[in-house]
Amino acid sequence: MIKERIIIKISGAALKESQHNHILSSIKLKNIAKQIKIIHHSYDVGIVVGGGNIWRGGTSDLKLYREAQAHYMGMIATIINSVALKEALLKIGVKAEVHSLLPCPKVAINYQKNTANKALSQHKVIILAGGTGKPFFSTDTGAAQDAVELKAKSIIMGKDGVDGVYSDDPKKNNKAIRYAHLTFQKAINEKLKIMDLSALKICQSHNINIVVFNMERKNAIVNAINHKIPITIVDNK
Repeated sequence: MIKERIIIKISGAALKESQHNHILSSIKLKNIAKQIKIIHHSYDVGIVVGGGNIWRGGTSDLKLYREAQAHYMGMIATIINSVALKEALLKIGVKAEVHSLLPCPKVAINYQKNTANKALSQHKVIILAGGTGKPFFSTDTGAAQDAVELKAKSIIMGKDGVDGVYSDDPKKNNKAIRYAHLTFQKAINEKLKIMDLSALKICQSHNINIVVFNMERKNAIVNAINHKIPITIVDNK
């Protein structure tokens, strides 16, 4: 059976246990893994995990760290998170592999388009680590490039505590309007904070839809894909 391919974008913060300031929560990892197992019955799944629970390369103290090295540290953080999620998936019987554009051969397969496509065709979940493998690019851009290369139709993007895309920051402006649907051009024109501009333009030019949802809702990934919670769809229509 040929399945539709999707990329799921998860922030590093979604893996964090905030109460005790642990960088990884076994409960959250298990919960996400269980949701992926459900989704995987219907979709070929690629996952991009951020590293912000461990390190934010773009916002580090550049007086202490050279900027490029700070970004590499962020890429390493995504590999740590990706390996953790892979282990959670394997634990519940889901075949999963980590493919990284930043070489780390002891724990991840070096990313190549053909290798990743083959793994998906074998109905494995692949976790795409290491960002773009180069500094100064975010995991948003990495996710967009992955979607193009792997011929995914959609990026399912979890946000922290926000039910989609708003006209302004809803945490600061209670009059901000939530959009159920947006065109890429409107999002670009209004400089809405969905993903990096370069990533947004890649999705626009390759007609890759974006579904934005609140990662903190119960069974958020499954319910977002099935349109059972508030979402924002961004496309060219």
